[in-house]
Amino acid sequence: VPYVRDREVSRPAGEVIAEVKELVSKGCKEIHLLGQNVNSYAPEDKYPFSEENPYARYFPRLLWELNQIDDLKRIHFTSSHPKDMNDEVIDALTLPKQVNYLHLALQSGDDVILKNMNRKYTVNDYFKIIKKLRDAKPGIAIGTDIIVGYPGETGDQFQNTIKFFKKVRFDIAYTAMFSPRAGTAAAELVDDVEHEEKRRRWHELQIIMKKITLEKNKKYIGREAEVLIDTVTSEYREGNSLEMKRVQIKNSSAKLGDIVKVKVVDAMEWVLFAS
Repeated sequence: VPYVRDREVSRPAGEVIAEVKELVSKGCKEIHLLGQNVNSYAPEDKYPFSEENPYARYFPRLLWELNQIDDLKRIHFTSSHPKDMNDEVIDALTLPKQVNYLHLALQSGDDVILKNMNRKYTVNDYFKIIKKLRDAKPGIAIGTDIIVGYPGETGDQFQNTIKFFKKVRFDIAYTAMFSPRAGTAAAELVDDVEHEEKRRRWHELQIIMKKITLEKNKKYIGREAEVLIDTVTSEYREGNSLEMKRVQIKNSSAKLGDIVKVKVVDAMEWVLFAS
């Protein structure tokens, strides 16, 4: 992506914080920080972070400052890169206003493919991060991105991805079949995995993901969920839980923007049902 979009540019911290405060003053309850790689955030401005701020790195420092804003209820960010998922970012995920979800792109469960992708981490490196995340924040939901059919990916290498997926047990995965993107280094490689084989691998991974997602979602049955209502119809209310699970609530009078606590009574792959 950097070859296509050029290098990352970080918005000044003061500008980000000012915009969040303005949005909160207008009633916004959840902020979503978005970047190609948010945890490599490194603004050039010399924002006067609070002396009480415990972090040294810029992104967790920003998260800490945003957590101090009154009336802001939730902070969510996407997307993060494993190479920059350091201990301070992991610790910042435990701050009180952070959602209980992290999207952390894997891309492949095979070390050779990761190296060919220039991802600069190994499967073992990634798993160590997952363990730290779950130790720091038990119950955190984790999503990821995976590419199947990357140039040169053998059947055995794809099976390594399957094995690793089952080991981590992601809550959700956004899976793509490789296709060349003009301007990227991968576009110069021979796209040697047949389209039908890519589709077969995509479907195999989808089936496994849906099975694991349903198993994990069923564990929410009988538990309480905190839901920020973003959809109101005559039949139900709907919104995201702190784990970024879609929750549909029947027999509710909640209004758009309300945060309500409900009991989960049933679950499917992509939605929890509550009352």
